[in-house]
Amino acid sequence: MSASSDNSPVLPSSEDFYLKYALYDSVDIRNVNKNLFELLISAPDTIDSYCHGCKSHSVFSRESRRSSSILEGFDISYGYKQQQFYCAREQSHKLVFFLYVSEVDFTLQKVGQNPSVADLNMHDVKKYSSVLSRQYFNELKKAIGLAAHGVGVGSFVYLRRIFESLIEEAKAEALKDDSFDEQAFKTARMNDKIKMLSGHLPPFLVENHQLYGILSKGVHELSEQECLDAFPVVKVGIELILDEHIVEKQRRAKIEASRKALAALAIKK
Repeated sequence: MSASSDNSPVLPSSEDFYLKYALYDSVDIRNVNKNLFELLISAPDTIDSYCHGCKSHSVFSRESRRSSSILEGFDISYGYKQQQFYCAREQSHKLVFFLYVSEVDFTLQKVGQNPSVADLNMHDVKKYSSVLSRQYFNELKKAIGLAAHGVGVGSFVYLRRIFESLIEEAKAEALKDDSFDEQAFKTARMNDKIKMLSGHLPPFLVENHQLYGILSKGVHELSEQECLDAFPVVKVGIELILDEHIVEKQRRAKIEASRKALAALAIKK
């Protein structure tokens, strides 16, 4: 395929391609010149990612030698290719990616990787197990796993269930206030319910109350790809609620620890 700089498609960053793209998502390379193609496959020299071996985030360096002949003259070569990155802490810990360049439809795909996208992303959500029930934490992991494998609508089903459970938790807090109108809440649309719970939800969610509408539309109307495109934003909205729960849990723990410490000092006196 001859290189051309005209009408070149917009390519993802190489780090997004390796770490965020689901398996078999296609990148159109029909009008991509060899230099852009080389940047996508070979770069970056380093990747900041979770290391499954170290059980923490680390910097990974690309192997110094080229993993197969990526370019042949002025044309893009086709077939299977492999790229590896090595953990800066321990060289035996690797990120391995398997790529395929199709001569039939002129696309680039990530057809395999180890660890999986889901495994790399799962570390960052482990902290939410302390504020989610086992059921909903498992559903959060399922949502991430499905999205990592290109299943957008299915991932939205789980996120919506988690979202609804968090709204119910906020409602339980609101009911402690005698002025809260439970009957009006029951008959309200979700957007209005979020507004009614504004004092018990993160400002981001209140300001972006259409989040639930996106989740519901994703389940019933959006395509797989549209759900996948929206997944990161919706997931962040849910994480913000959970982050606030974690902060509140830590605050309560500090208060309780301080009370015990003060009580112990009073006894000594």
